[in-house]
Amino acid sequence: MKNASDINVLICCNVAGIAFTLRMALRGAGIRRVFLTTTSEQLDHAFAEAEPHVLVVYVDGDSDSDDGLATLRHVRRALDSPQPRIPIVAVSQRRDLATINAVMNAGAHEYVLFPASGEVLLKRVNMACASARPFIETPEYVGPERKNADVSRGALAATGS
Repeated sequence: MKNASDINVLICCNVAGIAFTLRMALRGAGIRRVFLTTTSEQLDHAFAEAEPHVLVVYVDGDSDSDDGLATLRHVRRALDSPQPRIPIVAVSQRRDLATINAVMNAGAHEYVLFPASGEVLLKRVNMACASARPFIETPEYVGPERKNADVSRGALAATGS
């Protein structure tokens, strides 16, 4: 686990109240360098200024037009992405399977339900930073190997497939 005061976090959230709440919770958990952006267009400048270790993205739903999902896809897939392999923690008020799947399929490391305590956010930030999962780049998916991949392999081995 990284020392919270050594972690730089960049938050991308188009809802000011949620962005400020996330920043306050992370600072309360001991993270001192927290930077905010409200649009994916501001990301390049923010990446250069903040030199983040992790990106926290707010996702509002599973729609292809959702700003948070667009940000995830931009960071993971754009040719001019500043850090395509940065650990990403997605935060959302949605707990439906469609949103969670959309977030994970867009390449997030972790998913946190909002509102969340600073402790929960710090735990997920540390888990994303410490992830030992291989990074996958295919035409269909870019991001960390999905957590259930090992479970699937184990199930296939157990069934003899």
